[in-house]
Amino acid sequence: MEVAHADIQKRLRKPYGIVLRDSRQELGTRVEVFQDVLMDRQRALLRGMVEYGYRNDGLLEIRRSWFVKYNKPVYYQPSEFHDVLRKAKYIIVPKGQSPDFIDSLKELLNRISATEPRVVTVCPNCMRDRRLTVLSKRNAVKISSHQVLCGACSKTELRTDLKAMGIKMSKPMLRHMERQLLRVKSLPRILDLVDPNFDPTSDPEITKVDTLSRGEVVDGRKIGDLQIPQRMRDMLIEEGFDTLLPVQEKVVRAGLLKGEDLLIVSSTSSGKTMVGEFAGVPKALDGKKMIYLSPLVALTNEKYEVFRKRYKKLGLRVGIRVGMSRLEVGEEGKPIVDTDVEKSDIICATYEALDLLLRSGETRKLGEIGTIVVDEIQNLADSERGPELDGILSRLRFYAPNAQILALSATVGSPDLLAKDLNLELVNYTGRPVTLERHVVFARNEEAKRSIIRRLVLDEFRQTSSSGNKGQSIVFTFSRRRAHSISDWMREHGVRSAVYHGGLSYSHRRSIEYSYGKQRYPCVITTAALGAGVDLPASQVIFETLAMGAHWITTAEFEQMLGRAGRLGKHDRGKVYLLIEPERKYHSGQDLTEDQVATRILEGEIEDVEPFANKEASAEQILATICSTGLVDLKAVARIYLQMLSASVAPSEAMKHLVRNHMIRVKSGEVHPTPLGRATSVSFLSPSEGYEVAKLTDDMDVLDIAIKLDPLENIYLSSKLQAEVNQAFRTHMPTRLFSGAFMDMTDVGQKQGGASRLPQWVFELFGKWGSTFFTCECKDFPECDHPKIEIGKWIVKKRKEGMNPSGISSKMREEFELWAYPGDIYSWLDSVIHNLKAVQRIADVRGLTDLNEEIDSQIEMIERPLKK
Repeated sequence: MEVAHADIQKRLRKPYGIVLRDSRQELGTRVEVFQDVLMDRQRALLRGMVEYGYRNDGLLEIRRSWFVKYNKPVYYQPSEFHDVLRKAKYIIVPKGQSPDFIDSLKELLNRISATEPRVVTVCPNCMRDRRLTVLSKRNAVKISSHQVLCGACSKTELRTDLKAMGIKMSKPMLRHMERQLLRVKSLPRILDLVDPNFDPTSDPEITKVDTLSRGEVVDGRKIGDLQIPQRMRDMLIEEGFDTLLPVQEKVVRAGLLKGEDLLIVSSTSSGKTMVGEFAGVPKALDGKKMIYLSPLVALTNEKYEVFRKRYKKLGLRVGIRVGMSRLEVGEEGKPIVDTDVEKSDIICATYEALDLLLRSGETRKLGEIGTIVVDEIQNLADSERGPELDGILSRLRFYAPNAQILALSATVGSPDLLAKDLNLELVNYTGRPVTLERHVVFARNEEAKRSIIRRLVLDEFRQTSSSGNKGQSIVFTFSRRRAHSISDWMREHGVRSAVYHGGLSYSHRRSIEYSYGKQRYPCVITTAALGAGVDLPASQVIFETLAMGAHWITTAEFEQMLGRAGRLGKHDRGKVYLLIEPERKYHSGQDLTEDQVATRILEGEIEDVEPFANKEASAEQILATICSTGLVDLKAVARIYLQMLSASVAPSEAMKHLVRNHMIRVKSGEVHPTPLGRATSVSFLSPSEGYEVAKLTDDMDVLDIAIKLDPLENIYLSSKLQAEVNQAFRTHMPTRLFSGAFMDMTDVGQKQGGASRLPQWVFELFGKWGSTFFTCECKDFPECDHPKIEIGKWIVKKRKEGMNPSGISSKMREEFELWAYPGDIYSWLDSVIHNLKAVQRIADVRGLTDLNEEIDSQIEMIERPLKK
């Protein structure tokens, strides 16, 4: 007992507080000693009992008291316990656990000069666990109409309730739910989130994850105070530009108008492109060209139209280079005709179209370059386009070493590192043009998601901003077919919607853009295409799924897409909704679930830009550098190559690859491109592809070669055929013809297994496929390229007969129960023309000039067929 008493006294020599609460005894209280500083869920240091009685004069007094130590009571004399009470920093009586004699107890404590007791609300679950948490507005969470718990205990209740409801969530998403619970402070409201009948428009506060603010306040100078030519200032003021936006002011302060090379990172629609105009147009007025580069034809054409309209007032000529063929398809497609860049002051071009000028040795057409604006610089990280963009930058720096370079992006991870790698000064503005709310909504299945989308879209369309614009939505999903399905469902349920993706014809896309701009559509359903460039002024973005194709979206892609929500001058705020189906995977190869991906992209940082090029891509860029710069010194070529961020292969290895494929000759420290190398580089073929084409020109039809280089992969089963196949095989079969499931015509043609349940017309259809497309008898059949080539030849044949892409698509469905989007057919025919020109160049260097006339004829018939 002496040891126990000593331990108790040791504890009581340190500052402490006391909790007194009722007990089962009529005149007794439980007593617990805690640390002197109140903290949530702190454990009791000592526990015991106090027994009271009334004196003859009616005053309450302590009769017996003790603390429990080592499971045995250590008793204290009343006077000793008076000292314990007097030394307490605080005395707390839990609300609802006050003894019946609380008034007498207060009088006793006052009489012995102890601190006045406070009756406070504490967490009952904590008290049962021998812990103390005083509840306040900070930490109290409503559990029911009659119960309030602390945050920690409410989390336990949340997990218990979710388990009872049969709802499973990943640990990261469960942590998100717990954070929402602590923010909203109501368990019933949080559980509403997983109620199948929950309407997110009824209580948006519980779905809201956070709000991205407009960022730091930067006082922008007036356009009239900008150090640019007076006539440019007057023109901008006339167009309604008055004051610099925050990112524009920061860029000007960073030396934009003094020629500084800059990496400018800022959100979508924050005014980045105008920064390029501030720098480039004054130099263009002085005779030095401005070049604007982007990865997309649509984005390049958009800027071309804006620049042309704006700067013709200053007498500047604006040119465009996108490298499209001249397919005549009426309203279904409008070829963008390249202009004479030699006479242009401002050039808008796609990456590859500008590089063609460099690779073909036509740099003289560019004249003196004053400014190079590279939009979407984050494409350096793209596995396919990254090495090409990297190579263009190195070649432009060689050709125009004194030009000012401005790299733009809305989504770059570790921008400081990228700026250092590119030798640019960083201007990073993290604010947004308008505030942006981010929400998470749970759905049990696809039907529930569609119902939620309908509610969100209609509610947003009822809102009107201070500038008079209705709220419109963009809905992202993972496939074109799914986009059409959602749009059909929306229309059936009273919401006017449109589908937008690259597979639509040009006229169809333009019609949707126009109608959306006129606010005739409450929403547009789309795939990742809208996130990457086409500009529609939405106030709300809804992610129907976080899958894009067979892959989950990255944080960078997510940031790019949500940037479409909220437009300065049109909307007062933007909204982003993620519709999450817990534990859902859309493809077997996905290692994460949808709720795991949601927390990753909401909390994660944008991936770093880490360009990489394999040996083939590295060799292609070295060849392009040799052809465009005219350098012959091996060491000089290697130095330029090693300046590229994607240089992952030793220059000697890449050059050996070029030699093996007959692209270059190396002798006495000098390197020279072969005629085949030049033709390959100008054709944007890899060294291996160029060498392969050279071999194929001996005995393979030129059209077959062109199709083999880039076959049309996006050919689908009709809905009618898909339904029959799914029913027969009792599973959901792939919709794409070349997915592998339908390639072995011999097996499918046998009436065995699931195939035995197919109707006769399907077997007859497969027979028609076999006699038209699957005629190959080579050893690699059906994994060879011949079926794709035959389908491609059938499409080209129909094109030569005068059919436009939509007509070809309809004919394919009518004859074979197959179909392709008209926009895909148009793009593919454009690719075939480019590939025919590549074959022609390579055939020329091999002396096969007799093929020239045939190829010219093929191109002519594809571009301008006889109309029927």
